[in-house]
Amino acid sequence: MPDCQSEDAGATLTGMSTKLIERGARIRRTKWVELSCLLCGEAAATLEGSTLRPRTPTSVRVNGARVVCGRCGGSLSPADQGERVHFV
Repeated sequence: MPDCQSEDAGATLTGMSTKLIERGARIRRTKWVELSCLLCGEAAATLEGSTLRPRTPTSVRVNGARVVCGRCGGSLSPADQGERVHFV
C-alpha cells in the first residue's frame, strides 16, 4: 500500500461528515461529467447536475436534439467525472 493512503481514511471522512450534520451543517453535492469530442478530442463542456457549461462560447453546438462539438461536429462522450461537496 502506498504511503499516501491509509486504511481508515474512509472512517475519518464518514465521522467528520456525521459531526458536521449533527451540528446543523448542510451538505450540497454536485456531480459533474466532462464531455470531450470523439473525433478531435476537444474538451468541449462540463455537465454539472442538469446544467451544461461549455468551455468557450463556441465549443458546443445544438444539432437538432443532440449537443455536438463546436469545432468539428463530432459526438461528445464522457471523459472524466466526479463530485463537488459544498458545506453551507
